[in-house]
Amino acid sequence: MIAHYLGAIVLLLGVIMLVPLFVSLLMREFETTSHYLIGVGCAVTIGGLLRLCRISPGQLERRQAIAVTGLIWIVGAAIAAVPLWFSGHYASFLDAFFEGVSGFTATGLTMCIDLDHLSVADNMWRFSMQFLGGQGVIVIALSLGVFSKVGSSFYNAEGREEFALPNVKRTAQFIWRFSSVVVVCGTAFLFVVFLLLGIDPVRSVFHGLWVTIGSYDTGGFAPQSTSLMYYHSWALEVFAMVLMMMGAINFALYAQMLGNDRRANLRTFLQDIEIRTLALWIVVMLVVFIAAVCAGEFLTDFSGLMRRGVFTIVSAATNAGYAVLTTHQMTTLLTSGACFIVIIAMAIGGSSGSTAGGIKALRVGIIVKSVVARIKDVLAPQSARNTTSYQHLGRRLLSSEITSAAMTIAVLYVTTYLIGALVGIAAGYEAIPATFESISATSNAGLSSGIVSPEAPVVLKVVYILQMWMGRLEFLTLLALLCSLIASAKPRRKARK
Repeated sequence: MIAHYLGAIVLLLGVIMLVPLFVSLLMREFETTSHYLIGVGCAVTIGGLLRLCRISPGQLERRQAIAVTGLIWIVGAAIAAVPLWFSGHYASFLDAFFEGVSGFTATGLTMCIDLDHLSVADNMWRFSMQFLGGQGVIVIALSLGVFSKVGSSFYNAEGREEFALPNVKRTAQFIWRFSSVVVVCGTAFLFVVFLLLGIDPVRSVFHGLWVTIGSYDTGGFAPQSTSLMYYHSWALEVFAMVLMMMGAINFALYAQMLGNDRRANLRTFLQDIEIRTLALWIVVMLVVFIAAVCAGEFLTDFSGLMRRGVFTIVSAATNAGYAVLTTHQMTTLLTSGACFIVIIAMAIGGSSGSTAGGIKALRVGIIVKSVVARIKDVLAPQSARNTTSYQHLGRRLLSSEITSAAMTIAVLYVTTYLIGALVGIAAGYEAIPATFESISATSNAGLSSGIVSPEAPVVLKVVYILQMWMGRLEFLTLLALLCSLIASAKPRRKARK
């Protein structure tokens, strides 16, 4: 049953792979065309064989839906890696697979060699993966009507909790419509910006599309090795920050804000605990970052702080992964305190139900709210009964179950951050770069301290792949999948007569 539905999504990925195939024909990159013909062939063959494991669809259980959701990110990344590996820009299939996982999880860490000369079609595939991963591979399947009977199980298993609209299919369709409008408008604006920068019209269209996707989907892939520094445009950087902030906001909040009473909805939007926590977090991180930078000698001028400093914090806090500082500047010229602030900003991330990763602002807000409520309970008379509520898609009561769930996910993230950092230290890297890379991978941020490269140890690559995978699905899906596999493998004892 799991293989049958997994095969359906693999076939869907094969259809989406036709996009870079057509681009290769359009750009006369015929050698690359053959790579995508092989990739499509692999997707169709594997997807077809998986579908044949069970001819009739059948009714999926929740456990099976969780298994399909968890496995598609790995199976899909393996298939996506095939044309990338044939490109010659990856040292091994593992590196191409790493790129696939990074793309589908909207992380942005890259193993590409000589990115500046990567073909247009291969770049289109990289950003297609990020567009799919930002919104969710399962979401596109749901929007097309696949898995309609168990849609909520798939939707929740992909790390989403709130519905933007009353049912799953309409929610998925809203996410894709909204995102498509943002991408089209962003591409049109950046097309004009790139034309004014002297870039030819064809490259302006592609680069405008790619940078828009990378910013809005908080993905971090860039068409050039120097990220957004390549363009030397403050207008581009400001617009990219706007897109990053949009991508880091919960889709359900957008749906609520676009309802009938726009003025009342906007007021409710601004009162939401998630929005307030995210805004306050970015402001606090920015203030502390500026103070830490001013204690050093690099980036202390007003222009540098306002342009590079603000962009770096916004990119880190939204898990976008775009950089306007080189790796050397980030890890060596910046003060250790400023670098540490960037690490902390990446760890929290954006809103739940958004394209961003990390612990999420909603969980931080709930944990802080519960701490304040606990302090009030201690100070209040024993006869008093205090109830605490918060604003998030309506007025909600802060219960022990909600607080426990937020704490559980936060602890899992922090634990994974530490394990990845220890593995990096054991591999011979310094503590701060190792911690930086571990948090960037787990929170799907994409900023790099320079450890992620083709020269990195194989063990470390595998660890980062697992971290990107676990962080994108927020652990519980994978833990449930692991427990189900262990339980199914355990031999059952025969019942006594």
